[in-house]
Amino acid sequence: MKTILVDDNVLEMELFRIECEGIADIEIVGTFSNPLKALEYASENDVEYALLDIDMPGMSGLEFAGKLREKRRDIIIMFVTGHTEHAVEAIRMKADYIIFKPYDKNDIIDAITRAKLMHRRQGKRVNATLFGNFDVSIDGEVVHFRSSKAKELMALLICSEGNNVSIYEIMDKLWEDENVSIDNAVYRKAIKNLLDTLREYGAESIVVRERGACRIVKDEIECDYYRFLEGEKEAMIKFQGEFLTEYSWAEVYNGRLVELKERALNK
Repeated sequence: MKTILVDDNVLEMELFRIECEGIADIEIVGTFSNPLKALEYASENDVEYALLDIDMPGMSGLEFAGKLREKRRDIIIMFVTGHTEHAVEAIRMKADYIIFKPYDKNDIIDAITRAKLMHRRQGKRVNATLFGNFDVSIDGEVVHFRSSKAKELMALLICSEGNNVSIYEIMDKLWEDENVSIDNAVYRKAIKNLLDTLREYGAESIVVRERGACRIVKDEIECDYYRFLEGEKEAMIKFQGEFLTEYSWAEVYNGRLVELKERALNK
């Protein structure tokens, strides 16, 4: 990620820059003690991540961040401050993270790690919510599936984390209480409706259909469930014991998540 540091305290900025050296995927492309110079640079060059001091003369970090957002809406912004009262203002302007002074190397590594995760997520077109009711958005637009079974199939594929889901499992999960045989081929209609829906949004490649099975391309999906499994604290907090509540087959997943969360909290 192309990164700029903006702080009127040159010594602190240099120490931060040194700490960032050697961290994979972080490229410091500019260090600025003057926010106006930093804004000029960001206007003319590619910048993906900005770490800003809030307390600066001439233009505060908050004001600078607002102007930076106007120019680059997808930039990741993190603040450094020694005053906790600034936290509310930073949150209001949708800062991505805040580091409080005095900080140590672990705080810096945590901030960089979060920035890398945010950057990775921004590159994914498909976002799914599995905690509570199921929803999918593509490029920020909520997806309207052609049928309820197509939507349910999408949920099942995401839960399978990129592994093949056979037509027998699809039949068992989506028509568990119905007397439907494999010869009925209703699963084919569900798969077709799902692929047709995704094609409308230009995202049909995220589902791969193979002989007797299909799967999701996991690396193309951003979702709360995957973040939870990766151990992200925010995702664990977000999970409140409700997972794909509209689908009975998801109860086993819900139980697993409850157990994993309890283990994590008891460590």
